[in-house]
Formats: sequence, structure tokens, C-alpha cells
Amino acid sequence: MAEKFYDELAEEYHLIFENWDRAIARQGNVLDNLLSAEGIIKPSSLLDCSCGIGTQTLALAKKGYKITASDISRKSIERAKREAEQRQLKIPFFQADMKELSSVYNETFQAILSMDNALPHLTDENECIKALKEIYSLLSGEGIFLFSIRNYDEILKERPSSTLPAKRNHTITFQLWDWQQHSDIYNLKHFTMVEKDGEWSVSERDSQYRAYRREDLNQLLHKAGFRQVKWLLPEESPFYQPIAIAYK
Repeated sequence: MAEKFYDELAEEYHLIFENWDRAIARQGNVLDNLLSAEGIIKPSSLLDCSCGIGTQTLALAKKGYKITASDISRKSIERAKREAEQRQLKIPFFQADMKELSSVYNETFQAILSMDNALPHLTDENECIKALKEIYSLLSGEGIFLFSIRNYDEILKERPSSTLPAKRNHTITFQLWDWQQHSDIYNLKHFTMVEKDGEWSVSERDSQYRAYRREDLNQLLHKAGFRQVKWLLPEESPFYQPIAIAYK
């Protein structure tokens, strides 16, 4: 489901942002500071294992990191390659499922990233643990796994049925959330509305997430082998989502 969702979203993903280039630069600064604070200095080898169209990958490549990137979505990878070429950045891109990374990579990385709430697409705990074990196996001796998720600890208090519409220039984006009964899993409908010459076009795509609490993920990370986990909320990082740093 995630592959189809991001294939359909690839050409419109940048519309989520008010200004994608500014978002790339801003997120690059935040991640560069976090990596540096953890002793991951340029040109350390990084893997972005859910790179999408390249928001964080492009930023960190510009910063001087040796970054490799992959995603489950073929069309997202195609878009990310185009974006890298336009910026004259040489980045190896691969299509890869997070649960099967070792079938693609035979090297290790000093840090692996998965940003923008990618991990909660793995709604089954066993599948999530499998992905985390794959990530763990590709980290060098004292490598770190750095990822971000929505603040589900707060979201689960009310289980909202939608996000607020975000209007940017000639675009409106919003999501509808349908929570499964007696479950932390929700089905998502993502809408993009684009205005041109007074007419609005609407595109829609579906996906599914599991609302993992931070303590839930701590337990899964420990089962996968990670020895310690540190969480940074947006007021601390300052990234727009909570960030976890898991230590091998």
C-alpha cells in the first residue's frame, strides 16, 4: 500500500510544502546539527532508507555528506534522481523495501535516516521489527538510526478524523483519517487540490499507518538490538516532528 501511495504522490509531493527548496535547506540545517552533535561529521557515510523525492537526501548531500538513498516507491526514486541531477548532486539511488535493505546493500553506514513518518507505514509489529533489524545490521560499529514520526502520544488522546487544510498559493492539501475499531491503525486519504485558471483539480490517494507511541517504538528498537534510544521533541530539535536517535 505504501509503494502505491508514494508512486501516486511523487509528482505532487513538493506541494505539501509552502516552498520545497526552503524546506530542504531548513531540514538540512537541523539534521546537520543533530548529526554533528552525535559525532557524525562530513563526509560520513549515510543512508536515507525512505528518501521519497529527496527532501533530506538532497539537503545532506549539499552539506557534504556521502549519502546513499533508497525508497520503496519507484516513482519517488525517479523523481529524486531528477532533482539531484538538476542540483548537480551525485547520489546513488536504489529502490528498496526497508524490510529487505540487506538484499540491496553490502556496506555499512555511520548513520541511517528515515524521516517524515515513514516507519509507521509498517503497521504490523513483526514487520516493523524486521525493518529495524535490517537497519541495525547495516550500521557500523557505533552507528545511529535517526528517524521522525508524528506525535502519536498526543494524537491518540483524541484520534482526530482529519488534518486541517493547508492552503499554499494555488494549492490545498489535507488528509482524512479513519481509525480502525479497537486499534491504533488508521486508514488515510490524502487530497491535493490545485487551482489553475479558476478551475480546481483534485487528486486522491490512500494509505495506512499505525500510531506508534514513543514507548512502543522504544520496545521494538530494543528487540531489534539497539541499546539506547533518545527522543527529541520539536521544541528541542527543532524539527517539525519528534525525532528518535537509536544507538547500536
